[in-house]
Amino acid sequence: MEPTILISNLLIKNHVKIADALRSIFNKYNIKYEILETKDIWMRDFMPFLLDDGRLVSYDYDLDYLKDEKYSHLKTKIQPLKEHINLVLDGGNFVRLGGKAIMTDKIFIENPSKTKSEIIEIIKQKCGLKELIIIPRQPYDMLGHSDGMARWIDENSVLVNDFSNASKSFNDRLIRSLKKCGLNIKFMRYGEGFFSKKRDWGAYLNFIKIKDVLIVPIYGICDDDIAIEQIKKIYSDCSVETINLREIIELGGALHCITAEKFGR
Repeated sequence: MEPTILISNLLIKNHVKIADALRSIFNKYNIKYEILETKDIWMRDFMPFLLDDGRLVSYDYDLDYLKDEKYSHLKTKIQPLKEHINLVLDGGNFVRLGGKAIMTDKIFIENPSKTKSEIIEIIKQKCGLKELIIIPRQPYDMLGHSDGMARWIDENSVLVNDFSNASKSFNDRLIRSLKKCGLNIKFMRYGEGFFSKKRDWGAYLNFIKIKDVLIVPIYGICDDDIAIEQIKKIYSDCSVETINLREIIELGGALHCITAEKFGR
């Protein structure tokens, strides 16, 4: 069973061209989608995790950044489900494939009353994981999300943004954290000058994958062609579609951030 993709009514209202382009791709590949009324477009952050067996797992959406007056209006209250993680988390920091998931060490900051091992075991047990891989969050990233840093190729391989042009020391730490888990690593390479104050992360990895369709956000810049060429080689068994998501990227997220999933009724 393939999931139904969820998007916000605010995406339809405030980002018309993007919403139309996204729905056009959904219709082209017969991908089911639903529009939900929400307080903000960042569906991924507060919607429950969808597991392979169809279970939805909720969590405490009470991140430190939501305590800032600037972002407090985005705090969405989700009624705890039967399957609930009693930890402060958000969905942008949960990248799963099968029995493995990747999260940044931001989860330890958000849950100071528990030890690191306790936090890891709770998430593994609730989500049926064999392994929870912890990576360092990107420097100066207030959100601490993993979904713009690393994405699964298969259960033994990951595609990772090459941050060496921005910070070699951070990039080395990121690679070590993945290699010690025995993962094969492929890199999204960037030219000198790609990473800047306005572009301090590679939004290309913030894609969505539905079965054999990969929908990738692009900036509308010359680097797009290089990035998409790499993605097509790595995900060679997928049909790759692109959407110019620059106006969303400038708000701090991309395609994975503005979507969530559930199985059909």
